[in-house]
Amino acid sequence: MSRRICIDAGHGGKDWGATAHGVREANVNLAVCRFLDGLLKGAGCTTLLTRSTDVFIAINERARISNNFKANIFVSVHCNSDGPTAVGVETLYKSNNGLAIATPVQRALIAATKDRDRGLKHRTNLGVLNNTSAPAILPEIGFISHAATAKQLATEAYQRLVAKAISDGLKTFLKI
Repeated sequence: MSRRICIDAGHGGKDWGATAHGVREANVNLAVCRFLDGLLKGAGCTTLLTRSTDVFIAINERARISNNFKANIFVSVHCNSDGPTAVGVETLYKSNNGLAIATPVQRALIAATKDRDRGLKHRTNLGVLNNTSAPAILPEIGFISHAATAKQLATEAYQRLVAKAISDGLKTFLKI
């Protein structure tokens, strides 16, 4: 399999995503994706970020960017949000090929973060997963609505930890 990976930092610009405890999801996602980009390039992958700055990009445009890049894998990084006690990490996917990618990514995220394993979730109603030609996954890297998790998500050390876990999962899938 070719190692062309499109990395999507969810939200951005006018769309902050979830915001809680002084932390904006869009900023966390972008930081994690920048670190992930470097790690994957270092492993010999060809990567493309859908955004490298705090700009708004519509969901259909994100898919178009990935499709034009002819990505073999599409990864859209997000933070979850719910009530103040919700915790954990989950990885969303649409297809069986997506599940094959999501499985080692989820395992690596749980091993690295020691967070609650909320599992793999099949989703057919997310445009960012539906409109890409490549198998797509969407790791929800933690609940920004949980005060302690939000504090972690805002740190560079934790962002690097999460990026390395996603990279490790992808490398496991790619056998590199």
